[in-house]
Amino acid sequence: MSEEASEESTFKILIASDNHLGYAERKPNLSQDSFRTFEEILQIAVKNEVDFVLLGGDLFHESQPSSYCLQRCTELLKKYCLGDRPVSIEFLSDQSEHFNHLKNPIVNYEDPDLNVSLPIFSIHGNHDSPNGNQLVSALDILSSTGLINYFGRWTDLSKVEIKPLLLKKGDTKLAIYGLSHISDQRLARLFQDKKVKMPYVGESDWFNILVLHQNRANRGIKNFIPDHVIPKFIDLVIWGHEHDCIMEPQQCMVGGPMVVQPGSSVATSLSEGEATDKHVGLLKIHKNMYKMIPIRLTSVRPFIFDDIVLCKPDTDDYDSEAPRDQAINDIKRKVEEMIQRATIKQEDNNQAPLLPLIRLIVKYYTEAQVLNSIRLGHMYENRVANPGEMFKFSNFVPKERQKKTNGVSSAEDNEFCDVDDWASRVEDVVEKYFENYARGDKMKVLSVKLMTQAVSRFVDVSDNDAMKVAFESQLNRTVSKLEERNADCDQIAESLEIIKQERIRDEDKEVIELAKEFEKERKRPKDTVEMDITNGDDDNDDCVQVVDEVSQRPARGRGSRGGAKAPRKTRARGARAK
Repeated sequence: MSEEASEESTFKILIASDNHLGYAERKPNLSQDSFRTFEEILQIAVKNEVDFVLLGGDLFHESQPSSYCLQRCTELLKKYCLGDRPVSIEFLSDQSEHFNHLKNPIVNYEDPDLNVSLPIFSIHGNHDSPNGNQLVSALDILSSTGLINYFGRWTDLSKVEIKPLLLKKGDTKLAIYGLSHISDQRLARLFQDKKVKMPYVGESDWFNILVLHQNRANRGIKNFIPDHVIPKFIDLVIWGHEHDCIMEPQQCMVGGPMVVQPGSSVATSLSEGEATDKHVGLLKIHKNMYKMIPIRLTSVRPFIFDDIVLCKPDTDDYDSEAPRDQAINDIKRKVEEMIQRATIKQEDNNQAPLLPLIRLIVKYYTEAQVLNSIRLGHMYENRVANPGEMFKFSNFVPKERQKKTNGVSSAEDNEFCDVDDWASRVEDVVEKYFENYARGDKMKVLSVKLMTQAVSRFVDVSDNDAMKVAFESQLNRTVSKLEERNADCDQIAESLEIIKQERIRDEDKEVIELAKEFEKERKRPKDTVEMDITNGDDDNDDCVQVVDEVSQRPARGRGSRGGAKAPRKTRARGARAK
């Protein structure tokens, strides 16, 4: 972009994504990480006097953020987004189409009841997607207060039509196509069936941006969105969801779109992709030219990811007398080096240093080199932020392919030994195993597709009840159908096979029903436990009794006989027994 471009006709936009507010909220040493960095992002926006902030989804880490998380987010937005600085961009398209989920469908900086100085436009991601019977997102709550402009929401999953936000500043015209998160499998199928429409504005003087929140990396067949499905007229794609930060626009295929991947602003997993420096981007657009300026975030907790290969037994360096001690010493030296690297990383940040996140992959040759990772991590309890998750031990010896008794490797052996070549998620492995190789172990009642859906929900949105809900839902339906068939005992196996075939035929309907069951379970209030704190019978010790008033189920611990015991009567200290 030319340096002589007029400021009056140049959009200045701050690009960020995957802020995951509320991540690790229950871990005292990590609870403020997401909020601290989000505040830095807002400070950068104010300092550079941007026209607006554009977020690529997953503002929140959970679809139902805690009250504290919502309160902290609201405080930050009020502090940095409200003020007297005028907003110099025109909103040209029909606002009622983009904000029809609001009672007052209007962009917030044109609301006469608000003084907005820093507009924020955001789509939702897979973590903060709408949920519940009314399909309300946490972004709906912020949007109804006027603190953000939530757009790109789409509810008709039979087709998708993305109408752009049309903005103007001076002589520069900007069209922003926003698509909030949709299941990758469903969206990939819609692209394949040509049911995703993005109406072109029709004039060459518009700069076109697409912001979406989907899998970009290949995570299985039809489980990602390939670059080539993006329309040719799109000038720049802001791709949320992927946490690797790639702020330099890149073109992955000839004639394809230029893609920017902001990445996350907080590390939510101890993976190598999260260990790169975190950035936001200052995007300047003048007519059909643009420039992306990466800005490093300095408030991010340093994260060092590395690996070490322990000594091989058949080398001169291997200590056969004390391989365990040798492994400990090698690991200690490596960790000290990593902590030193984290310290250097924070030297220019001009703020109090933070305890680093450390992740060391330890590759061993013999079991004698394997250590207790939790006990080893406790040695660094006051020096790192994640002592219990510092180490992962991995066998460095390549696994030999198992031979069958006849000495010939089967297709299963070959494919599952090379699982890294074709699977990137555990769901891929589970589905392929049960569909192709389970043989006599194939499931007779449960649907592979539905159980894979439950695994995906557990992985993607941390739904701990997903497997239980999927299992109970299918079990209850199967029992009901068996009762309807009134099958004799010797006909149950045959009936189960018929029911399974019916399930496969109606699998798409059951997928929808299971999604409803997930939301119903999420909304169901959890049982509460009332505590009866009394003095015990023993005159020497005070005793605390916990009595479950909701359901006195039989104990299942070691030594339990399974019978429910009556609550023990207690008496005050010094009282006589009757």
